[in-house]
Amino acid sequence: MSEIKANAFSMPTFQIDTIEKDGEKIPGIKRMYDMAYRIKDSIMQWGGPGIGKSQAVMQWNQEKVEEYNKRIANGEKVKPWNPVVCDVRLSMKEPVDLIGVPTIQVETVDGKGKPATVWATPSMWPQETGEYSGGVIHLDEMNQGQAAILNAAFQLIQDRALGEYKVPDGYLIIASSNPPAFNQTVTELSIPLSNRFSHFNIAANFDSWFNHRMNHGGNVDVLTFLKTQGSNLLYDNDTMKRRLGSEADALFTDLVITPRSWEVVEKVLALPNGTKETGGFTEIEKRMYCTGRLGSTLASKLFNYIADKAKYQDWHSILVDGLPFANEEMNVFWAVQIACLSAIVNEKSDKTCRQYVLNFLKATRALNNPQLKAINVAALVKAPRLTSDIFDPLEDCDDMLTDITIALKH
Repeated sequence: MSEIKANAFSMPTFQIDTIEKDGEKIPGIKRMYDMAYRIKDSIMQWGGPGIGKSQAVMQWNQEKVEEYNKRIANGEKVKPWNPVVCDVRLSMKEPVDLIGVPTIQVETVDGKGKPATVWATPSMWPQETGEYSGGVIHLDEMNQGQAAILNAAFQLIQDRALGEYKVPDGYLIIASSNPPAFNQTVTELSIPLSNRFSHFNIAANFDSWFNHRMNHGGNVDVLTFLKTQGSNLLYDNDTMKRRLGSEADALFTDLVITPRSWEVVEKVLALPNGTKETGGFTEIEKRMYCTGRLGSTLASKLFNYIADKAKYQDWHSILVDGLPFANEEMNVFWAVQIACLSAIVNEKSDKTCRQYVLNFLKATRALNNPQLKAINVAALVKAPRLTSDIFDPLEDCDDMLTDITIALKH
């Protein structure tokens, strides 16, 4: 397996619904929709034909309709959720179908009485009428659209606009594709377009499928047959592998990592902790979403680091309690120092910020390593937030300047 495909194969694979296995809740793709909606991200979901990608979108949208109807019934001042998913199959569209056609309107003039060209927005796109709180735009068969279609889709994702059309506030954009192994007539996504999405694989999962069908009118004979004769009969993996090659080929995605990827990760980490019932997200849900931007290996490293970092000294002990740095080991020092600096530069009160700086300098004086002292003072000097009233190195730490100068020379 090539290095690229090995990394792609490390992408998370989701069932549609959250299921409980061995006492642990395993998030389904719908929880990733919840997270994407909360942080205003877009999702690209990959998976073979017939496994329920489109159904997952429809089900999630219906759940939002029910959620908002319940909130309205409880007296909350919110508008309903759009019950109609804007489902666009890009393989069957021409660019004009997305952008619209030019029309000449005499009423639109340039001040000299000349008619102007106006693009007529296709009726399929949801409009900003103020009627709904939000909705879903589903771009299906994304990688089977021609290159001009993908260019239009790029503008839709990047600007949330297409020509004169603007996506209404509160709408989630989800794209779906079969990986190239399932269909040779595909258009490769450009890196800029691919990087606009968080990427997830969806695979058939018997428990998820069974629970949904059991609660939504599934045929009892079919359900009983599959439950008793073998869950592997739900999806013919053996035939798929013979047709496609390795499983990695079937789950290949276009994930790339850029600064934009890390900005999305920051938004995910900032989401409240909790469960769907409490309006938050569990650590495993956040971790799995981040794999859609970073891949499994890098996401695991990040969350393992965060878990280790939780054992480090809290910045409050230094900036608020006036305690010294507890550890001068470089990796630990950097984690604590950056947390302190972040708290300093983001503190809105000048008075509190000043006290933070004084305690930070107090802890810096107690360091044994002169190089670390130099790093700390240099960081304060470079911080735009710190005016002379808050921090003046000649007055606040003149006792350390000589040692710092010597340390910097070495």
